[in-house]
Amino acid sequence: MFEFAVEFSREGTVATVDLNRPDEGNKLTRDMMRLLTQKLHELAGREQLNTVILAARGPAFCLGRDGRGETPGALSAYDMREQSMAAVLDLYAAIRRVPVPVIAKVHGDALGFGAALAGACDITLAASEAKFAFSEIHHGIPPTMAMTAVMRHLSPKALAWLIYSGETITATRAVDIGLASVVLPQETFEEKVQAFVDELASRPRRNLATIKKYQSFSASMAPEAASDYAGALLALVRAS
Repeated sequence: MFEFAVEFSREGTVATVDLNRPDEGNKLTRDMMRLLTQKLHELAGREQLNTVILAARGPAFCLGRDGRGETPGALSAYDMREQSMAAVLDLYAAIRRVPVPVIAKVHGDALGFGAALAGACDITLAASEAKFAFSEIHHGIPPTMAMTAVMRHLSPKALAWLIYSGETITATRAVDIGLASVVLPQETFEEKVQAFVDELASRPRRNLATIKKYQSFSASMAPEAASDYAGALLALVRAS
C-alpha cells in the first residue's frame, strides 16, 4: 500500500487505485490528479498486471473536483491550459494508455468530474443506487474536458442532453446511454464486482491488452481498415 492522499494497492494481477477522501466526497485537487496520472503511468508499465480498478471510500464515488487554493485569474490563458487544464486531460489520457482494462467501481454518486472519471474507464460497474450527472452547466462552466472523456462511449444526442440539461440520472439510465457498463444490486455490489474482477484477472494479459488496443484504435477506422486490423491483431496473438 502506497501512503498518499490517493492510495494504491496490488493483489496478484490486480492493482487498485483508492481515491480515499471520503470526508470530501472523494473530490480531487489538481495535485491529486497529477499524482493519480503518475501512478497510472507506473502501473501501465507493470507487465504482471491484468487489470486496474478505480475505487473510492465513503458514500460517494467522486463528487467532482476540489478547486480550493486555485487562482486562475493570476494565470495567462496558456499557463492555465498547461498548469491547470492539463492535469485533467492528462489523467483521462493516462487511463486510455494503460494497456489492460481500467475498471471504475462506482458504488455511489459520480458527479461532474467524477462522472467523467468513471465514464472514461474501459468498464464502469455501477451500483443500483449510484447517480451520475454533469452539473457544470449550472455553475456557468462549459464542461468540454469532461465531454472528451466520455464522448467515444455515448451517442452525440445522449451526450448533448446530459451536458446541456445537467440532469442527474440513475445507474440504469447511465447504462442505457453508454456512460456505464452494467448495474449491479447495491446489496451484493462488492461480491459481484469481486467475482468479475477475479474472472478477468485470470485471463491471459495478451488477450486483454489486444481487446483494449483494438477497441481504442478501430473506432476511428474505416470498416475495411478495422477488419484488416482485427485480423492482424488476432494473427499476432495466435502465432505467439
